[in-house]
Amino acid sequence: MLIKPQQLLLLLLFICIGAKAQERTILLQGYVRDAFTNGGIKNVSVILMDEDSTIIDKQTVKYIDEDKTYMESYYSFNIPASPKKYIVKAEQSGYESAFSNYNVKYIARNQSFQVPTIYMKRKSKLQQVNELDEVVVKATKVKIVFKGDTVVYNADAFNLPNGSMLDELIRQMPSVTLNSAGEIFKGGKKVDNLLLQGEKFMKGEKNQKILLRNLPAYTVKNIKFYNRTNEKNQYLGYNNEKKEFVMDVQLKKEYATGYIVNAEAGLATHKRYNTKLFGLRYTPLSRLSFFSSANNINQDLRPGSDGEWDAYKAGDGVLSFKIAGLDWFLKNTDKSVSNEFYVKKLWRDGNYDAKTITTTFLPTHNNYTASTLHTNGKETSITAQNDFIVSKSFYLYASTFFEYWKTSGTLNSKLATFQANPFNSVKNTEDLLNDVFNKNDSTIKKQLVNSNKQDSDNRFYRYGIWQTLEVSKKLPWGDNISLEAEASYVKERKKNFNGYQLQFMQTNTNETEHQYVNEPSHHYNIAAKLAYNIHLLNNWNFNASYGYQQNYQYDSFNRYRLDKLSGWTNSRHRLTDLPSTRDSLLLAMDLNNSYQTWNRFHVHSGTMRIFYDKEGRKGTTRIDFLLPLAYKYNCMNYLRSDIDTLVSRRDWLFTPTISYSFRGANGKNWQLAYNMEVTTPDLKQTIRVTDTSKPLSVYMGNGDLQNTTTHSFSASYGNIIQKLKGQYYLSADFKLFHQAVGNAMSYNTTTGIYTYQPRNINGNWTAEFNNGFSVCLDKRRIWTLENNMSLKLNNNVDFVTLNSIQSYGISKVRNFYFTDGIKLTVQKNSLRIAFIGNIDIHNSKSLNSYFKTFSVCDFYYGLAGNYTLPYDIQFATDLKMYGRRRYSDQSSNNNCLVWNASLVKTFMHDRLNISITGYDILQNISNHTYIVNGQGREETFYNNIPSYVMLTIGYRISKKP
Repeated sequence: MLIKPQQLLLLLLFICIGAKAQERTILLQGYVRDAFTNGGIKNVSVILMDEDSTIIDKQTVKYIDEDKTYMESYYSFNIPASPKKYIVKAEQSGYESAFSNYNVKYIARNQSFQVPTIYMKRKSKLQQVNELDEVVVKATKVKIVFKGDTVVYNADAFNLPNGSMLDELIRQMPSVTLNSAGEIFKGGKKVDNLLLQGEKFMKGEKNQKILLRNLPAYTVKNIKFYNRTNEKNQYLGYNNEKKEFVMDVQLKKEYATGYIVNAEAGLATHKRYNTKLFGLRYTPLSRLSFFSSANNINQDLRPGSDGEWDAYKAGDGVLSFKIAGLDWFLKNTDKSVSNEFYVKKLWRDGNYDAKTITTTFLPTHNNYTASTLHTNGKETSITAQNDFIVSKSFYLYASTFFEYWKTSGTLNSKLATFQANPFNSVKNTEDLLNDVFNKNDSTIKKQLVNSNKQDSDNRFYRYGIWQTLEVSKKLPWGDNISLEAEASYVKERKKNFNGYQLQFMQTNTNETEHQYVNEPSHHYNIAAKLAYNIHLLNNWNFNASYGYQQNYQYDSFNRYRLDKLSGWTNSRHRLTDLPSTRDSLLLAMDLNNSYQTWNRFHVHSGTMRIFYDKEGRKGTTRIDFLLPLAYKYNCMNYLRSDIDTLVSRRDWLFTPTISYSFRGANGKNWQLAYNMEVTTPDLKQTIRVTDTSKPLSVYMGNGDLQNTTTHSFSASYGNIIQKLKGQYYLSADFKLFHQAVGNAMSYNTTTGIYTYQPRNINGNWTAEFNNGFSVCLDKRRIWTLENNMSLKLNNNVDFVTLNSIQSYGISKVRNFYFTDGIKLTVQKNSLRIAFIGNIDIHNSKSLNSYFKTFSVCDFYYGLAGNYTLPYDIQFATDLKMYGRRRYSDQSSNNNCLVWNASLVKTFMHDRLNISITGYDILQNISNHTYIVNGQGREETFYNNIPSYVMLTIGYRISKKP
């Protein structure tokens, strides 16, 4: 018999309320700090007394971040759950005794009370302190320390070349990976936030790359990974949300106060350059940093890096960029108020050259498309954000974000479609297209369906502002109430000029188009949510909330066919020319392919959240039930040629999430989760119109689109091996897509024009398994072995391309991906060598007769390392052999040896360093991507930066207050 949702909720309620009652005790806790430095104090004796000064209990303070420059010292007493007045006394030799009175008035469901911070003053006769020099012990340094579920990496135990930044240190740390997007993973788990000295540094993965690339590694003492209670949960006294997984960068004492400045400038062959400036000033209550850099080398890795100088993925195109900004953080003495502000500006220039081979699967045969693309673009962006937090008698979080973005660029492309494989007689894309556009090769012409030469000029700008506000209030009886609100406004405009020269071989016709497209749009969004949380004494919580969201978006797509104006084609006009009068421009408007939309949606949502969170000696257990039910009303006014209509839809959306996690005090952790997401179709896709704005593709709307539902399941397990200083993890994920949206396509064999229509389709799913470990192989911890393996299976169900859009077939393609990377590292004294290998296999097969099973393979193997030569010259290098097999373009199936190397010498007590770097010394790097689904496969090759030799000079300054 199925249990109804209402019965399930009642059952959970009775389980929580019916827990065994025990004699209650509550916590009385607080901090002890130095009145001058605002930091914690060691070995403080804290005495708990009643209002008559009778001693009740006594203890020595405990520590948070004991190895941190500004640690916290705190105490926590168990007291009876009854109203009472207390006196808390703090004593320590060298300090004057300090007191704090506290009145526990109202118990209810409160589990803890926070005593105001006790500030202790040093005794006047002991103001002079003898500082002991640090004792340097020459021994094998311990790289990793496990403290419960916290993992600490000792930065000095890693052998890094001079001039290395934080990102290079992270790449050497066992079980930690850093990808090109700036995402950090520890044991397969993604880091939620990057902290500097326990405080957030410029939110977001794009912003954290700034710290990774600019903070010198020599300033870092250690890096800690742990689960952190955020500011709101600290105020509430319990974890209303899950703890966030953070990476906390701790600075050495000599750099944790005062300021540091690090600068470097490099000049290379082939007009390559790289400059960088980073400054950081720290006090116990503030942080100010500024940064700027400019380069045109595409890469962030240095020779000897454990990161992948991938010979086939060296960055798309050739980029040059400049960035500058600052970050300013402040907090008050009791750390109850803080503010962080950052601003940055980015300039980027780039040019891309791409060669693409596309195979489209048809029931009777395959179609082949070859194309080349060249673009030049410029980009300017400004972003700024301010985060303000108050955590006193209430919790307040206010965030303001602003963004301005402007781009411009040109595009030139050539494309040809063939009804048979043209690479049987021609080896590469460029030669093939030269035969099409410049020669009269009868063999190629017989296979050719159409060709297109396109020139474009594109311009775009956007600006927007986002405001978020959150307020929480802890009520006297232990519950809490919260209010969240947000608002945003975004405005943008696109202007595109397109010139097409088309040739249709089967009909022997030519066509020329000169288009101008103007797309202004703006939208706003407002949302608010009110929540009430009942905090029970047995660690269960019931949270009920109501939310409202309103969104409005205006879009205008205005397309003009300038070639339709009388005399325009026969006269000489530049691509970006427009008619001299607005009336003339309106005469060129393509009414059948221009439209305007006014789109609004309103969402009313009610959510019941039930969660259990308990921290004990053995670990932390958390269970979450998130049960949201939303009513969404979406309506849109649509105006196009002879269509003026209002479309709307109403949806009830139930998207539950259930999760369980356990984090053991010994480092063991489990996690299980299920989530359901429902996506409603874009109303513009449901308008039954035919759009012919693109010469070689036609789009048709579909009024029968249904909601797409995604079911996600995940499980993970991780543990540590203390004796081997090792770690390992296992994870599995499965996603099932119901009523996914795919494009049904029809193909006109005469013209080569495709017609697309979005339709729902079932049968798509993905499954993934990941495993990784790292262990020390010897007692002296000189040898370390790491391995990371991934298996992924993707069942791709899509529509078969047919001659009619009304009838369609189904194509099922099963993709298998296997990746395995291994690294064996030896480090002794000034020598470090990492032996690295990796293999990627992609296999695709289908039951469809027209689909040819194929398997491609990418691999590399080699070494990376560094060594200190005589005269303290540091040598760093990486040498790897890359290979590809079974690609369609035969010229891609090759081996290439990639070698990078550098020499670094320091002067002036390590303040000045001079380096020489050789990148791609053997000149073998190229770039390539590969995509396959149920409708076809695509291979793309990009241009990349040339090899170079660079001379770099760096200088650093540091000063204590």
